[in-house]
Amino acid sequence: MTEINSPKETVEVSEVSNKPVVWGVHLIVTIVIFIIAFSIIAAMFANKPSARKWGGGPPSSVGVETVQLEASNYPVWIKSYGSAEPLTRTQLVSEVSGRVIEVANNIRAGLSFKKGDILLTIDPRDYQIEVDVAKSTVADAWVKYKEELAQADVAERDWNATPGSEGGRDLALRKPQVAAALASFDASKARLAKAELNLERTEVKAPFDGKILKQMVDLGQVLNPSQTIAEIYSTDFIEVRLPVKAQDLAHIKLPDYSQTQGNTPEKNQDHLPAVLFEGELGGKTFTWEGKLVRSEGAFDSSTRMLYVVAKLDNPFVSSPELPALRVGQFLRAKIEGNQLMDVYAIPRRAVSQSNMIALANNGLLQKRLISPLWTDAQSVVISASSGINDNSAAINSSEQLILTPTANLATGTRVKSLNDDQASLAVAKKMQTKPTATTAK
Repeated sequence: MTEINSPKETVEVSEVSNKPVVWGVHLIVTIVIFIIAFSIIAAMFANKPSARKWGGGPPSSVGVETVQLEASNYPVWIKSYGSAEPLTRTQLVSEVSGRVIEVANNIRAGLSFKKGDILLTIDPRDYQIEVDVAKSTVADAWVKYKEELAQADVAERDWNATPGSEGGRDLALRKPQVAAALASFDASKARLAKAELNLERTEVKAPFDGKILKQMVDLGQVLNPSQTIAEIYSTDFIEVRLPVKAQDLAHIKLPDYSQTQGNTPEKNQDHLPAVLFEGELGGKTFTWEGKLVRSEGAFDSSTRMLYVVAKLDNPFVSSPELPALRVGQFLRAKIEGNQLMDVYAIPRRAVSQSNMIALANNGLLQKRLISPLWTDAQSVVISASSGINDNSAAINSSEQLILTPTANLATGTRVKSLNDDQASLAVAKKMQTKPTATTAK
């Protein structure tokens, strides 16, 4: 084992402890560090930013989108909807009984027919026999009537004595017998006319130009009187019932034919309000134009709306530009209303829910309450000649309408326009474009 306190290790420890400590070096390093730190702090205080006062410069402006309004006339269009229905829709029924011996090709559902076309024929033989029997009865009655006339002439020549009463004279001259024979002859002619009418009714004819909606009988079937043969409808024009809210009725000139005798829709086509219909067929949107012809006499009790009726002429005639309508097809409608004169058409997005608008006047924001004359999905229309409302003046030429939402901006805020005058005029004119009929979209 090695001894712990050997003489060699004792000598080395003594030599280390006897070396002198260099305190001067430590002092110099400490002084240098303090000098560097002081220099850094002094430089920071020498370069501190100078304090500025807020509000010393010009106030900032908020950029907004504006439009210069122009007074014009605004056409009102009331939106509605309805289904295409024919003016005449009825059931074709049999007036006599019998077996069906022939049906026309155009009695099938969806096919067209003309007025007077024979759609179905019932076996006429029984009715032809009745006609022949009735003709025989008429001939017999005619003979008896002539015989009575002849006997009356003979009695008048042979009668010498003057009867005691007027009744005795008539009886002696066979006037009652002649009247009875004449009545029997007239009755036989009536029975013949009825037999001929029943024979004519064995051919079921179309009462008007139209189409078959549903066929209910076919060849060989035995019919009874009043049995339905088919459901048919006319094709001269289509009618559409359109609901209109009570507040919108003031903007529609409803047709009134009660004031002038002989005044009918056919004589006033040019003065009737136009109605534009839109419908989809084959993934495309088509537009048809019709006329408002009448209004119904009472409000609907469930919806509290008044139904007006529009008419479309020749709706079942298709063309390369416009397809034919179908019965029951759903249509969206725009009814032509009155034209508002000298008004401003304000874009709907520039009006708040509380009917407030924002104006830029000499670079300052102003808010005003408006009284709309008409409101639709695109525009809010106000009067331009009188004031916006009772407590404010009309919009003048130096003011511009602000389209940017300004709910968080106070009145008097400085604003600047982000668009030029030409762009603002284009927006104003776009809001006053009248809808026109187009063939397809």
